Amino acid sequence: MSKKPINVYWSPNYISKEGFDLSFLYPKPETLMSDLLKNKYSDVDNFSFFSCPAVSTKFKKILVFKNSVSCSYTYDATLDPPIILAKTQEYIGANIIRPQALASGRSIEFHIGHMIFSDEPLEAVLTSPFFHEPKHTKYGSVVPGEFDIGQWFRPINFEVQPWKNSGEFVLEDGEPMFYLEFKTKQPILFHRFNMTEKLLSYSTANVQYFSLFGKKIPLVDRYKRFKQVGLREKILTEIKNNLIEEVPYKF
Repeated sequence: MSKKPINVYWSPNYISKEGFDLSFLYPKPETLMSDLLKNKYSDVDNFSFFSCPAVSTKFKKILVFKNSVSCSYTYDATLDPPIILAKTQEYIGANIIRPQALASGRSIEFHIGHMIFSDEPLEAVLTSPFFHEPKHTKYGSVVPGEFDIGQWFRPINFEVQPWKNSGEFVLEDGEPMFYLEFKTKQPILFHRFNMTEKLLSYSTANVQYFSLFGKKIPLVDRYKRFKQVGLREKILTEIKNNLIEEVPYKF
């Protein structure tokens, strides 16, 4: 197994503007293992799951992305158009735009996306927080996903499938929104960068790919075209020109 680190780069998916910075909505993620160790039972022995390599190896490659503002909403996906309204003065923007996929209602997308890219092929898996008890899971579940963050450049979005067609939805400050697992045993160096208009245009091109080539093209074919047009090199060049000067998080 290679011990060479993989460089992974991340940024909030927004463009900073003078007098309007949203950094406080994006606390730095940390591994699931690090987060759980804060709540470790003092008398834990060597037979706990912390010492089991099947568990600990997995937990060390999962990042926990947390919410940073308490907010609540009411929504009704049975209306045309559907509505979602914030009940609190402080809130994260949200909308209901996708076609309905399940009888329980339409998914809600919150405006809290992350851009993540790596300097080599690396599968990343988005899941609901399965080893925490976030309050929002009472109202719905994160829509999962998986793609190669070294061969595709698009936002990691916090999108939730509610359990009901209408009702309320609550997010609490500090609760995990989702996990992101990296499918590798190599060390990871996690760098931050500032999002730019150029990077946003590259991301938009990836998201709107289907409008040019069709909706049902497999990811492997998208990766192939991504490589053919040299997007990886363009993206890495722009990211490295906008790195934040800090020690990367290693896990």
